[in-house]
Amino acid sequence: MIGVDYKKILNYLYSLESSKIKLGLENVKSLLNKIGNPEKQLKCIHVAGTNGKGSVCAMLSYALKEAGYKVGLYTSPHLKKFNERIRVNEHFITDREIVDYFLKIKPCITDQSFFEITTAMAFLYFREKNVDFAVLEVGLGGRLDATNVVVPLVSVITNIDMEHTDLLGNTIEKIAFEKAGIIKNNVPVVTGAKGKALKTIKKIAEERNALSYLTKKYPKIKFYHLNGQFQQENKDIALTTIDILKKFYPIKINQNQIINGLKKTQWTGRLQFLSKKVLVDCAHNPSGFEVLKKELNIIKKQRKIKNLVFVVGIQETKDIELMLQIINPLISTIIFTKSKNEKATHPQKLLRIFDKINTNKKIMTKIIFNPKNALTYAKKISGKKDLVVVTGSIYLVGEIG
Repeated sequence: MIGVDYKKILNYLYSLESSKIKLGLENVKSLLNKIGNPEKQLKCIHVAGTNGKGSVCAMLSYALKEAGYKVGLYTSPHLKKFNERIRVNEHFITDREIVDYFLKIKPCITDQSFFEITTAMAFLYFREKNVDFAVLEVGLGGRLDATNVVVPLVSVITNIDMEHTDLLGNTIEKIAFEKAGIIKNNVPVVTGAKGKALKTIKKIAEERNALSYLTKKYPKIKFYHLNGQFQQENKDIALTTIDILKKFYPIKINQNQIINGLKKTQWTGRLQFLSKKVLVDCAHNPSGFEVLKKELNIIKKQRKIKNLVFVVGIQETKDIELMLQIINPLISTIIFTKSKNEKATHPQKLLRIFDKINTNKKIMTKIIFNPKNALTYAKKISGKKDLVVVTGSIYLVGEIG
């Protein structure tokens, strides 16, 4: 029965994932109020930013767990299963618990969205599991995101780049303003942002009497499961955050525990080799593609790779032209595909945009709608010294990985 209930509940929740995202806190506050405001009893670390949010959240949760704490982690979207979004000490919420927690809050739901309901479920779950800390990843933006009802121990803004311009504004300053909306009065903030974005964040922090701390540089760490220079930057953000937590709160965690926790961190789908010949990466915006390009240039040299065969699917709301322009110099073959997500761009449109910007006429292009078939084809046509790269959307990586 549980399987049936679980599927029914997930189908209901997904049906609320309207194509029009509702930003605002009234709805989620009203729901949380009715279920006893569980968020007010949690010690939260709140993480916003354009890229690296999930990795930083994972690193923080692994480090705190290593020190013996019970840590709730709330992230989105998921790669494979809804259960990944809500976990305690790396154990996913079970199907049975999803049913239970949904039924607990169902009588209080009015017209809340998918994300507002799942956020309320996460808060209630963490409170009832008596977690010592809840690490929360912002869903979208910051100021009006459903997670922004908490007063955290520390706010973290990883970095700021152009993304979701339709919802957050079309300048770096406007986007930084939205992300900095998570800064609370007298709550310290850690950021890896630079330039105009940093200026905006500092101004808002000052207005709210919140001490702001720039990410410090720490020695490199050899991760067991994570690849890429960008994870060293994420590690610097996580370490700075832990330093600030120790500075302001009586947290028992030593350097050994912190480093061991970070080394053990797993965060699937980020510059991850599925095999020697297949690399997947969840890059899904221009700044993510810039990072991916940098990393691929390093991998090409290190592994003496001849050609890169791309399997690409991108969401409709993204700056597709700029993303494809960034990786264009690296491509020998590109196969356009489409995840099952309703906002995934039609491969024909991706090809049209690519043809417009592509200057290298030697690049082979192809459309294969089914992502798994696209990967099979990419592997079939790639030579011994070639690498297949699957990227463009978290949903695509989830379906393939």
